[in-house]
Amino acid sequence: MAINIDQVNALEAWFALRNDPAFISATPEERYETRLALADDLKQQGLINEGEWRELTEEAVAAYADELG
Repeated sequence: MAINIDQVNALEAWFALRNDPAFISATPEERYETRLALADDLKQQGLINEGEWRELTEEAVAAYADELG
């Protein structure tokens, strides 16, 4: 099994958002848009496949709904 370091780094960027002060201080809408944009970028770069992209976008939707209460 080969490990794609670019994919690992990309997914680390996704989870690093949780600790990014600019991301944390953004509005729920801005955080949602940031998550979607990052997921789109990862897919366009070929670092994630369609299924992984769908999982990230579903996580973005769930996080947005949770943040709105």
